[in-house]
Amino acid sequence: MKAKTIILEIIVALLVLLWIYTAISKWGNHQAFYRQLSWNPTTSGYQDILFYFLPGIELLAALLLLIKPLRSSGLWISAGLMTVFTSYVFYVIFIDPTKATCTCGGVLSAMTWKQHLTFNIAYLLISCIGVYLHKKGSQSDQTNLLMN
Repeated sequence: MKAKTIILEIIVALLVLLWIYTAISKWGNHQAFYRQLSWNPTTSGYQDILFYFLPGIELLAALLLLIKPLRSSGLWISAGLMTVFTSYVFYVIFIDPTKATCTCGGVLSAMTWKQHLTFNIAYLLISCIGVYLHKKGSQSDQTNLLMN
């Protein structure tokens, strides 16, 4: 197995664990999750939709990552989610700390905002590297098919 393939599999495993963990944490403590969505001025009014959408899209990303023909979609959704979550944390830290509510759940909600930003940036980079490696791997597979 090539190093790139191993790295991609590790990335997929990390992302699957993240999405399953965060979705279960949100739904496992659903009252706190809903309350945090309601308190936050940026999500207030949308809490009913977000209550189901966020954990649902996280679980969808995990599922797509596990199904190899759909993995690219899972990686793109992961990168998109991490972009949104990282932007929100950046906004809270540097623009308006009064909107600071964390709906992550579990261990992630115990992080400071700066730790959370570092964590999110790392997972955003991991997601982007995953997209890149998957694309490179797909191109190599197509080239190998054409040459055989």
